[in-house]
Amino acid sequence: MSEISNYEAQKKKLQGLCDEHNFTFRFFKDRYPITLVITPINDIATQMDMLGNVEETGYCSQDSSMCWYFENSELKTKVKGTFSIDKVLRTKIENILLKMISFWQQYFFRDLMENGKLRNFGVPGPDVPDSNSQRDSQQDTKQDAPQDDPDDDDEAAEDSAEDDTEE
Repeated sequence: MSEISNYEAQKKKLQGLCDEHNFTFRFFKDRYPITLVITPINDIATQMDMLGNVEETGYCSQDSSMCWYFENSELKTKVKGTFSIDKVLRTKIENILLKMISFWQQYFFRDLMENGKLRNFGVPGPDVPDSNSQRDSQQDTKQDAPQDDPDDDDEAAEDSAEDDTEE
C-alpha cells in the first residue's frame, strides 16, 4: 500500500470511531503543526442522548472541543469547554492520529522529492546518496580496480613456501 492509501485507511478508521461516539473531526494538514480537532455533534437529539449516557460515555458541552497537535516531536492536547472521554477512546484516537501524521508526512515528502518541487524554491535536495547509488558506485569501483593475475598468486605462495624451507 502507498502512503496515501495508508493515510486514507486511518482517516476512515477515525471517521468510524467518531461516528460511533457522536463526534465530528477536522484534520488540518496544510499548516504547522498538523492538528486534529474533535467536537461533539451539536444537534439536540444527540445532546439529549449524551446526557442520558453520561455515566458510560462521558459528557461534552456543546461548544467543547479537543485538539491534538504534534509539535517538537511531542503530541500535545488542548481542551476547550467540558470534553470528557474515557482513556481507552482517547488512546485509540491518539494512536490513529499518530499513524495519520506519519503517513501524511511520508506522502508529502515523497511527493516533494519525486517531483522536484523543492528545487522550484531554490532548496537543494539532500546530499545523501540513495542505497542504489552507493551499490552502483561500489560496483563501479570494483570494476575499475586492476585485477590481480591468479598465476601471480600461485608464484607468491611458492616463494613464501621456499622461504620457509631454506631456513
